[in-house]
Amino acid sequence: MSNTYEIITLDGPSGAGKSTIAKLLAKKLSFKYLDTGAMYRAVTLYMIKHHIDITNNSEVISALNNLSVNFDNEGRIYLDNEDVTEDIRSIKVVNLVSKVSSISAVRQNMVSLQRKIAEGGNYVVDGRDIGSVVFPNSKHKFYMDASLDERAKRRYNEELSKGKNISYEEVRESIRKRDEFDSNREDSPLVVPENANIIDTTSMTIDEVVEKIANVIFNIKSN
Repeated sequence: MSNTYEIITLDGPSGAGKSTIAKLLAKKLSFKYLDTGAMYRAVTLYMIKHHIDITNNSEVISALNNLSVNFDNEGRIYLDNEDVTEDIRSIKVVNLVSKVSSISAVRQNMVSLQRKIAEGGNYVVDGRDIGSVVFPNSKHKFYMDASLDERAKRRYNEELSKGKNISYEEVRESIRKRDEFDSNREDSPLVVPENANIIDTTSMTIDEVVEKIANVIFNIKSN
């Protein structure tokens, strides 16, 4: 990757606010935003639509060789040239994406694609292995965290705003299980990347987090 481009990585658990912060930060810095979570959900959607046995490695690899994932200039995601921006948010995809994204062949394929996309400019990239695996040499690494209760509250309010009928307890347990799964998977588990700036967003507003990250980046550049 060309040294003329900069990558800012944001890692952290579910509900920490990574995507929201990453989008706003990218806009503030005039960077592009790469939604890696959407990429894994798109792959998961493909597996569902084509009835792929995700426990069969050869089937998974064949599927990966046949599908294509890309973004347009507005950040909408396309699977085999079809806009699936809304489809990847379905409950079927959400319930299966952790298992699909833990498959080594899937992760290797997506990491390669993420690196290829980011060769084209300055990017803010969020996920769970961005600073640790995908872009370990980035000068600007951040790990965003928040208490389980705070993350559950945020996700619960988000689901309510979409008109979904779900209890706070269900959301909290779902996030707790996702934390456990992501932290203990064999391939690219959720960890704090080396040299990452850790930001606890529990009692911070979105704007405060964006400002804090931007200030850290500007201070690094000025030194």
